[in-house]
Amino acid sequence: MTSCPHCGHPSDDPADVCPQCGAHLASGPPADAAAGLNRSREPLEHVATAPDEVLASLWKAILEEEGIRSLIKRSDLAAAMYVFPGNTECQIHVLASEAQRAREILDSLEEVDQDFEEE
Repeated sequence: MTSCPHCGHPSDDPADVCPQCGAHLASGPPADAAAGLNRSREPLEHVATAPDEVLASLWKAILEEEGIRSLIKRSDLAAAMYVFPGNTECQIHVLASEAQRAREILDSLEEVDQDFEEE
């Protein structure tokens, strides 16, 4: 038998919520919160390098439309000084679990670009 941590109501019901006050009865964080916590500790993986910040921002937006959170990373000191010249390479990083899918999306963009250049 468990009791509600909020109101103290005893419950034999294996439900996740208290039948009296509706509080969450599970001993840990809710499943959604636990999943988010595990993902926040997942390593980032480099998936592409764009020739400039404009293209990197475009690729980032495309990945995020597909539900893949991404990060633009610059390796030069200018980024630390908030100076962003337009011709500096930028790396795109995503969570390791989403890296393969991100590469496939970005590779398909290159194929479309090559087809467009041939026309």
